[in-house]
Amino acid sequence: MSVSVDLLKCYALQSFPRQATTAFNGCLAKRFRVVTSAVLTIIVIASVCGPAHATQSGFEKTCAGFADDPVLSALWTGTTQDATKFASSLAEVPRLSLKGTALATRDPRPETDSKPSLESIFGVSSHGPREVVLASFHQESSAVVLSPHLLATVAHALSPDSVDVNVKQGSITTVPLRISQMTITVYGDQDTNGIPADIAHKNEQYDLALVQTSPHAALVPLRYPTALSYGTGDPANPTGGLMAGDCVAAIVPVRNARHQSTGAHRLAVGKVLAKAPVAVNSMTQTKLNVNMFTTDVDVQPGDSGSPVLALQADKPVLVGLVAATMYPVATFTYVTRIDPLLAFANALRQSPGNS
Repeated sequence: MSVSVDLLKCYALQSFPRQATTAFNGCLAKRFRVVTSAVLTIIVIASVCGPAHATQSGFEKTCAGFADDPVLSALWTGTTQDATKFASSLAEVPRLSLKGTALATRDPRPETDSKPSLESIFGVSSHGPREVVLASFHQESSAVVLSPHLLATVAHALSPDSVDVNVKQGSITTVPLRISQMTITVYGDQDTNGIPADIAHKNEQYDLALVQTSPHAALVPLRYPTALSYGTGDPANPTGGLMAGDCVAAIVPVRNARHQSTGAHRLAVGKVLAKAPVAVNSMTQTKLNVNMFTTDVDVQPGDSGSPVLALQADKPVLVGLVAATMYPVATFTYVTRIDPLLAFANALRQSPGNS
């Protein structure tokens, strides 16, 4: 699906439904002319162009609630409070480290050209048969602690995107064929050794996952409750769901000039742009799903799995996880809603031996 950025201009008219319903519908008629599947078209129209009466939101459009919260205001750039005295809160958003080995291919002949190519990335060559080798991988993401033994993250953070294959010049990056061995380690605040973890649940369709560990004092559950971002009540006409213009914020790592995490966190505050994932090109379309909504929150690659909060009655609530970003091309960040994960997470919390 390729949706014009101009669609957001149409969507902005929903902020004034009584005055702009006609203009909104006319805007869509002119601008929402894209080549897409019938199913995804219906999803986008139903979510983005919802009925005019669905203007009452259970979430706040102003962001004052984040500034009023003593923990979050310390992480919000520009506030005067001392963030160091709230350092324990960082344990609520630990670092997730994925390491292991996987099968990959390489050209058995010495490399004559060290420049990267699509052929080397996808492991194909016109030079003849390639060798199957064992290669290593290491990637990091974020997670949010739901209980001292249970964490939520995005599903794609638990699968390696690439592996490093050794060649004469050093190494090349290619896609893995099959994982042969993998470990997951959780690094909480002030915990240098790490906590071994296992995958408890993985929903690749909605890009959601649960990671389980032995109960550990270093894992501090997020102090903010979860909320249904879709709303409540009648599925065809829910009450109190996230709307365009609602304020949201992500707790993400602070990164240095080399885009490496410094171990500290910051609060990235923004707005919901659309209740559906708005793809700006064919590349983003492949990474999106119908469980996502679009924001302008400023995040960077590697921030996947970070918690995204909204405000209900001026109080922060957890509504989703950072899933993808268009950075640095555009300020579009996609958030996967946590709603489909809640029932299974509650069951794991209450299961024997996990209390």
